[in-house]
Amino acid sequence: MSFNNRILAGFTLVFFLAVSMPICAWSQKNTPPTTQGSTSLGNLSADDLLLSKPETPEQLMRAIVQLTDLGQATSAKPYLDELIKADIDDETLLKLRDKYGPASFLTLANNKALQPESVTLLKKMEAAFRAYATDPARIDGLINDLSGNATKRTIAIIELKSAGAIVAPTILKRLSKSEDPTTNDELAFALSQLGAPVVQPLIAALRAPSENIRKIAAEVLGEIGDPAATLYLWNPAFSQSQPQSIQLAARQALAKILKKDPKNLFELNRHEAQMVLKNAALRFYKTYDDESGKQNIWTWDAAQQTVVEKELPAQEINLIEGLRLSKEALEMSPDKQDVQTLYLAMALALESYHVGWNHPLPEGPGTTFNLALLSGPSAVSRVLALAMKQGHTPSALAALKALGQIGSRALLYEQLDKHSSIIAALNYPDRRVQFAAATAIMQLDPAKPFPGATRVIAILTRALEGEGAQSAIVVDSSIPRGQSMAGVFHELGYETQPYQTGKAGFKAAIERMDIEFIALEYNISRWGLSQTIANLRADSRTANIPIIVYGPLRLKNKIEYSTRRYPLVSYVIESQNSTDIGTQVKPFLKNLKTPELTGELRSEYRAAALYWLSHIASSQRTNIYDLTPTEKPLLQLIPERALASNALITLGGIPTRSAQADLVKVITNKTMEADIKEIAALQLAFHIQKFGLLVDSTQVAEIRQAYQDAKDAKLNTALASVMGTLMPDNKVVGERLQKFQPATSLP
Repeated sequence: MSFNNRILAGFTLVFFLAVSMPICAWSQKNTPPTTQGSTSLGNLSADDLLLSKPETPEQLMRAIVQLTDLGQATSAKPYLDELIKADIDDETLLKLRDKYGPASFLTLANNKALQPESVTLLKKMEAAFRAYATDPARIDGLINDLSGNATKRTIAIIELKSAGAIVAPTILKRLSKSEDPTTNDELAFALSQLGAPVVQPLIAALRAPSENIRKIAAEVLGEIGDPAATLYLWNPAFSQSQPQSIQLAARQALAKILKKDPKNLFELNRHEAQMVLKNAALRFYKTYDDESGKQNIWTWDAAQQTVVEKELPAQEINLIEGLRLSKEALEMSPDKQDVQTLYLAMALALESYHVGWNHPLPEGPGTTFNLALLSGPSAVSRVLALAMKQGHTPSALAALKALGQIGSRALLYEQLDKHSSIIAALNYPDRRVQFAAATAIMQLDPAKPFPGATRVIAILTRALEGEGAQSAIVVDSSIPRGQSMAGVFHELGYETQPYQTGKAGFKAAIERMDIEFIALEYNISRWGLSQTIANLRADSRTANIPIIVYGPLRLKNKIEYSTRRYPLVSYVIESQNSTDIGTQVKPFLKNLKTPELTGELRSEYRAAALYWLSHIASSQRTNIYDLTPTEKPLLQLIPERALASNALITLGGIPTRSAQADLVKVITNKTMEADIKEIAALQLAFHIQKFGLLVDSTQVAEIRQAYQDAKDAKLNTALASVMGTLMPDNKVVGERLQKFQPATSLP
């Protein structure tokens, strides 16, 4: 038999069974045989055991195998070293593989006495066989043999099968170019005989532009019968965009795989198809993992007219597959809201993935972001709700940005899933989403109070300060234990306040609105655990705050089962040791976080926060937002020239004595730049006008002195406006009028 045909089914089966087993499963201790005959062998040298000294690669391999079989692996090691150093070519390696079988190479590789050289030899053999099996010229020759006699055809199929999925692109490319029905039948039959390895390439072929390729792919998948193909046959089977011939082929394939009677294809229907596709797309959407490794995916390449295999990050593959499936579900019923929501969410998620965490989505014609804008606020609000429910932060960020541009104030009061999605986003466990929600609400410019106004100020204030303090709530009916757990969380870096009842903890959560998580002891009272969790999840202000339930190990499975329907809930084993608690809590909280903000983004957030705070102060929205918490961080930002203006404008909108005193400090500061002091003076005049004179006589005297010392014309004028707001009496006015000297001399 020729060299090209020497790989028959038996050898192929042995090889793949062998290489599929872990090396560790075959490891040997290489202990010498215990029989008397074997014992005597230990006294013989390698030369004594062999008939002649090995020199050629074949002789060296025979010596290695023989000595190893005799329990003399140590004696075989020099010959193995010599074989590796010989750097034999692929053809020789394949001859050795044919003679000794792939199992021999694997046995040597698992012998610790021969490692690492034996592992190197196995890898070289595998690489040689892979190159031989996947050689394009060889594959082309085998495909040509499909048109030969029965023997040639059988051998060709066996050897094509040994090459695996790599042969599918070549066969499909020939099908793309062929118009001969006989040739197409031969190629399709060959594909059907190759089995599971070609299922994924054929699934990719279901999306080929050629109707003929799609039809053949569906038919062959039905013949192979692999359940993995089922999901991808629903759309070809029921989409109105597919020709009748393809619909019929796909339905028949589904019937074969699902073991349905082909005569009763009515058992398969469009509604079932859409539900399957939607649920599958949702699963891909849920499996968000930014740190996942890479995987392979088959796609149709229009330029090459066949399928190609690509290696991509697993997360990107999930998003690609989810987007495709959600689009296929949308084709079934384009007017269904839940499918519209899922498709738009998947599209935003994929676009967000491609641009990365710290970059905005592309805008303009044909972009996904513009598609979101065109879809309207109701659709985007549903996307936001879905993204938060599934913990998909990137698409939540994209939805919030779109809502800020197209939303209305009504979004702040809508009852979507029992709470407004944009209000719920203020407490989503990610700082990016919280800030995006706060700025989106500012863009909506509410004219009356709404749930979460306090939270908006807290988020913007935190942006001024950086990360800010991390806070938490503990609810425990036992005061000592609650205080102890609060201490444990404090050691982990959280300012924690204990409460005794579920109701008290809930009330604190909705009032404070600055907490990272809520910890609940499993046996809390007034409300119990279930009622407390249900109420926390039903309220927009707490719907997305992570909940940690702590208790004994014996209740872990029971409580996890009872809370499974609620998002962002985790159970930890109670302990007084902060290390034990931290080991359990940190992974849960870490999974809810996105990558740290870059320094550039932090600066952008701070500038944006200042802009919106100054907008509140200057647009008379202080009846909705209380700016008092921003006072201290604002004062620290005034020395930064680029931030000073908005910081001073915001300070001017805070109706407190201390805020007015802060403005006085700025205008009397001798090291401050004149233009900054000018803004401070104008804001001080505004503050006195609106809230009255709140500073004492000493500070008033400092204002007068600052006015007298001001040499800069604009600063002097701004300070004059402050002096005017001090309500001078008639005597002071008269003195000032008398001292005034007109710029133009009187004639």
